[in-house]
Amino acid sequence: MKKSLSTILKILTVVASLLGVTLALARAELDGYHPWWTRLLYFTNLSNIWIGLCMGVLLIFSATDYNGVWKKRFYTLKFVFTVSIAITAIVFCALLAPFAEEDYNAWSFANLLTHIFAPAFAISDFFLDDYPLHMRGLKPLYSTIPPLIYFVFSIILGALGVDFGRGVTYPYFFLDFNTPAGFFGFVPAEPRPYIGAFYWILVLLILVLLLGWAFAVLKSKTAKKHAQHE
Repeated sequence: MKKSLSTILKILTVVASLLGVTLALARAELDGYHPWWTRLLYFTNLSNIWIGLCMGVLLIFSATDYNGVWKKRFYTLKFVFTVSIAITAIVFCALLAPFAEEDYNAWSFANLLTHIFAPAFAISDFFLDDYPLHMRGLKPLYSTIPPLIYFVFSIILGALGVDFGRGVTYPYFFLDFNTPAGFFGFVPAEPRPYIGAFYWILVLLILVLLLGWAFAVLKSKTAKKHAQHE
């Protein structure tokens, strides 16, 4: 029963993440992204593609009873990408949706799929899946790799003046280092102060690390309980 439910959650994650990205790309130019493919420059869509493809591979492994070294590697990737998709949900609900522009439908069906449903399915499966993944020592640090690479990637593109599709050289307001605060500054202002991009990045990386550590600890505990009941 537990294995079947885990399989269903993996399928739902694949459908929600990849369908959500597909719908977002289909509506990209209607939502003001020109050209449409610039929407792929955003962490939301990237994290959904990562978790969707990873879950798809794990479904194939399960269907073929494959149990080689690549299975363990993809389960490690599943941990990393589950943290990434969880961060996508947290940042959206805490920072992006509440401050979204009036002409942007934050709660569209595509956004619900990529920011709410896909993360919920992926996180649920992460803890339900019986695969004995042990993220000991420094392994929880793996969870910081995708966002760290993305921060560097977006900053380089912004410095080069690359348009992220909406006439701006940054993907999210907290990665805009062209504000009065720049990269390291802090400027009090209304309706909200300007905070340097460096501090946003630092806080988000700490959040990712804490979340990765919490996921790893909780997963280890659930794995131990499962082993004791076998």
